[in-house]
Amino acid sequence: MSTEPAPTKDAPSTPFPTDDPVLSMIGDTPMIEYPGAEAGRLRCKMESENPTRSMKDRVAMGILTKELERGQYDTVVEASSGNTAGAVALVANRLGLTCKLTCPETTSPAKIGYMKAFNAEVHPCPDVDSDHPDHYRAAARRLADEEGAFLVNQYHNQGNPTVHYRWTGREIWSQAGSTVTHLVSAMGTGGLLSGSARRVKEEAEAAGRDVTVVGVDASKSNISTAFYGEEPVPYDTTVEGLGKGGELPTMWFDYIDEMRSVPDERAYRQAREAARQHGLLIGPSAGAALAVALDIHNSQPDAHVVTIVCDGGEQYFDTLFGE
Repeated sequence: MSTEPAPTKDAPSTPFPTDDPVLSMIGDTPMIEYPGAEAGRLRCKMESENPTRSMKDRVAMGILTKELERGQYDTVVEASSGNTAGAVALVANRLGLTCKLTCPETTSPAKIGYMKAFNAEVHPCPDVDSDHPDHYRAAARRLADEEGAFLVNQYHNQGNPTVHYRWTGREIWSQAGSTVTHLVSAMGTGGLLSGSARRVKEEAEAAGRDVTVVGVDASKSNISTAFYGEEPVPYDTTVEGLGKGGELPTMWFDYIDEMRSVPDERAYRQAREAARQHGLLIGPSAGAALAVALDIHNSQPDAHVVTIVCDGGEQYFDTLFGE
């Protein structure tokens, strides 16, 4: 078990203390009861309350703060078409670092605008296969080499799950450790659930308890097939931030007990229901996790479930409510 003290009202949970007024808003996100469940049995860790509306703010804060302390770089590069791009742009802005981002040219104007809002330099790349030299991840590696810049590399950087081990998981245990039986989250890079799960499981073991950790994958994705040692399937999902073509180094499977797959349409439907019926604006990958959390809640009367709302729905209006 970690020896870091549990967060209190007088001692914020962040392992990355800062005097910056914007960065100080990262973390310490609320945990609320889901209005559509039995009282006290399903709670949502609202990572959508971070400044750029996702848990990626924590990853950017942790990784870039560490690199800034080393003093080796003044420019940061990352490949992302989603939440990581905005988070890296924001944190780099506040730390005084130049930020350069690569993304597919199919990235929506709204998301590119989000990156540019924090003064990031954006490099759209052709929408080609991942093994093509012009793919946006290859372009980021090339740009980092050319610029002598730091490459965040969220898909391989162990700082990704480690930030959640030191920070997010610590908060979850502080807020729900006395009752939680299940922890549920969508998986993309896997860092959020992997790090949080390790922390929660260590704390639970020290308390003589057990917490079941459930990862959520897209139906046509290969995190679950890798987890269960099955043959891969053709990767095909429209839910941003959910699923991958295979296992990544940032996925700590040793701390995950089971994987469940959710069809794209159910992920969207659950996110719409959360907004229309319960006033919670969440992203579709969070909708997938909520769907699984509700399945556990409905099938196991003694379960006390925490699901992580990894991002808000503000960037998904077209896909969620465009009908």
